[in-house]
Amino acid sequence: MEYILFILAYLIGSIPFSIAVGKIAKGIDVRDYGSGNPGTTNAFRVLGKKLGFLVFFLDVLKGGFMIIVLRILYHYSILEPGYIPLLAFGLAAAIGHIYPIFIGFKGGKAVATSVGIFLAYAPLLGILGLLAYVVTLIALRYVSVASCTGALTLWVSTLVVYFFGPVNGSALAYMIGQRGDLIMPVIATLGTSLILFRHRKNFLNIKKGIEPKSNFMAKNKVDNRIERP
Repeated sequence: MEYILFILAYLIGSIPFSIAVGKIAKGIDVRDYGSGNPGTTNAFRVLGKKLGFLVFFLDVLKGGFMIIVLRILYHYSILEPGYIPLLAFGLAAAIGHIYPIFIGFKGGKAVATSVGIFLAYAPLLGILGLLAYVVTLIALRYVSVASCTGALTLWVSTLVVYFFGPVNGSALAYMIGQRGDLIMPVIATLGTSLILFRHRKNFLNIKKGIEPKSNFMAKNKVDNRIERP
């Protein structure tokens, strides 16, 4: 059963909410505008603030959805924990977001989805990563830098918890994870590596001085149409 749920987590992660919201609300494909990326950032850029936040919420939700469902199933003994750790289901959703089967394996960068993973598994760490993202975005206005800063902050925090965190069974352990939980920094390392890899072109653009700064709080803006290859 857990292997079926693992595949389901990937499929949920593959749902392109930015494309769905764009087509339902505005009759457009977000991949035809802005950066052409079907992720949360381009949704803000193309669809505006309100719809952008809707896409952000849905992308966050799909990251933590299977973790929340499994915790409920485990709690009520409907399903027994198996060999696949909880966080791995979140990673499957993130991989689905980056390489979605429904749109030819060309997806987003999994920043919002990764936030959702840790909000469901270790909420305070998810909030810490999100705060690092917001502060960096306000200060520098580069979404790519903010995304990678948030991911790296979360990664470092998992290492701190691994060595110095609370013991299992405490309320704090539920909020930030427990000491000695190797899975958390391992999954965080894999997720952060994927996010950094997906932003490599953005950093090259920053170096060249051609990376656009964020205007994601625009109320109702649609960027110029782009030609897709």
